Amino acid sequence: MAVKELIDPQPVPTPIVESPWYVMLTEPQQDLTTVWRLHELGLEMFVPVIRRRVKTGRIGKNGHKVTRVIAKPMFPGYGFLRVGAPLATVLDTRGVRGFMPNEEGKPVKLPHSAVLAVFRKQMEEQQAWLASVGGRESRWKHGDKVRIDQDGGAYAGLIATVDKIDSKGRIQVLLGMIRHTLPADMVVAA
Repeated sequence: MAVKELIDPQPVPTPIVESPWYVMLTEPQQDLTTVWRLHELGLEMFVPVIRRRVKTGRIGKNGHKVTRVIAKPMFPGYGFLRVGAPLATVLDTRGVRGFMPNEEGKPVKLPHSAVLAVFRKQMEEQQAWLASVGGRESRWKHGDKVRIDQDGGAYAGLIATVDKIDSKGRIQVLLGMIRHTLPADMVVAA
């Protein structure tokens, strides 16, 4: 058996580094963009988000106000930065105001388990939200031929080819015009 262990080595699990996280202050409306700026520097920042339905200022065909779902920071102006870089580098990044100080004036550190608990809760809510709004199967697929109905305006009655289908059930079709195709976005009625 000792020979077999040498021939078929088992992978060695890499330990998860549970380093503490700093509580970071961000400039107003810069929470999510700061995540990307720090990511480009090779740093890890976590900003928990929640989804909110907001009015767009438009009125739909049925006379109701049109809304959309957007991601907003759960704690506006705050984020969590994993320890691992000189703090001076982080403070020079656009969008970073500083670090939340404790009673002694030192940056506040949170244990890895606390940030992980917030991350898990956010992922549970994300999965529940996706289950409630997603999962709509389109009965159309790429390459199907469709006829545009009378609500299609100038395109009514034309035959088109389905090119793309998005997660909201809208399709993009290619209209065969003289010697070329023209893409058009359509809402699926049936």
